[in-house]
Amino acid sequence: MDFSLSDEQQLLKDSVDKYMLERYSSEQRRGYMNAETGFSTAVWSDFAELGWLTVPLPEALGGYGGSVVDTSLLMEAFGRAAVVEPYLGTVLLGAQLLAGGNNATLQARYLDEILSGQCQAAFAYLERRSRHQLTAIDSRAERQGEGFVLNGSKSLVLNGMAADVILVTAWLEDALALFAVPADSAGLSREAFQLMDGQAVANLRFDQLTLATDSLVCEPADSLALIQRVIDEATIAVAAQGLGAMETLLKATVEYSNTRKQFGQPIGKFQALQHRMVDMYTATQQCRSLLVRALCSHSAGEPQAAMDIAALKSMVGKLGRGVAEEAVQLHGGMGVTEELSVGDYLKRLMVIDSLFGDSAWQRRRFAELRYGDAA
Repeated sequence: MDFSLSDEQQLLKDSVDKYMLERYSSEQRRGYMNAETGFSTAVWSDFAELGWLTVPLPEALGGYGGSVVDTSLLMEAFGRAAVVEPYLGTVLLGAQLLAGGNNATLQARYLDEILSGQCQAAFAYLERRSRHQLTAIDSRAERQGEGFVLNGSKSLVLNGMAADVILVTAWLEDALALFAVPADSAGLSREAFQLMDGQAVANLRFDQLTLATDSLVCEPADSLALIQRVIDEATIAVAAQGLGAMETLLKATVEYSNTRKQFGQPIGKFQALQHRMVDMYTATQQCRSLLVRALCSHSAGEPQAAMDIAALKSMVGKLGRGVAEEAVQLHGGMGVTEELSVGDYLKRLMVIDSLFGDSAWQRRRFAELRYGDAA
């Protein structure tokens, strides 16, 4: 099997790496996070001009028509730089849900503006009792006249404060429905806070929020399958992001061990520390192998794709955190200072572990998919 990149994929990878090298130092990233939106609008405009916002969207809707491999290359590069811009919330969740639906009115209203960087999106599906189960929600919509009335709440909505349109799950009669909710709707309240890595999220409340008849993204009978597909692909992308962060930590640790001296020589010459760095390298390569497997099985539509995605996400969560903790340890006291970004990557990997189900949750999902009720 050929794992080499195409010329277009190599060009994409090189262009992202070059941009991040020039525009995304640790100091710049921290400045971006301190903005009111939680990210840099100038950088987001650059993403749009460079065409990165179009990568996963189909050509028929103005996108590049890229594959999950293309998206993973992009997200891996974002992981190496610990990017804070809301590519996941706006493009991989919000835009992908709109593109996967059958509502041409909503697509025309939002997708062009999203791809041009003028519109932000978010996906609100988690609730207090959800535990990443898509149907474990209490939010409900009722038909009223020519539209709907929405009531309920959502938790931990990525990009929820900056979003101009929010894709919201709710029960409609006995089916799970997906609605596009304008962020300026009367009856919507938002509470802002940050995750441990500084990413901006929000808790949302819907109180007698009125929606137009064209607010359904797709037929309710098709919503669950669409949401699961988009989350599966986003899970692969987030795992690729975690892999990129792991690679940055490994590289930084090796470089530090070759410059930090103790007992008259670089600490990288001590065999005990070499073994620990080899373990970091092994963990990183194991995650890369699982990423390739998940990409191949998902792209081919193979039956075990869901298991491969669960295995990938579980191991990136577990091994990524292990690599980050080793990096902090091997940097000594410097590993927890703001002078170095090692601690930032540890926090980012801890957040990545929690997205779409942490390592333990993904292990249970793998067991259920593999063994069914016997698990």
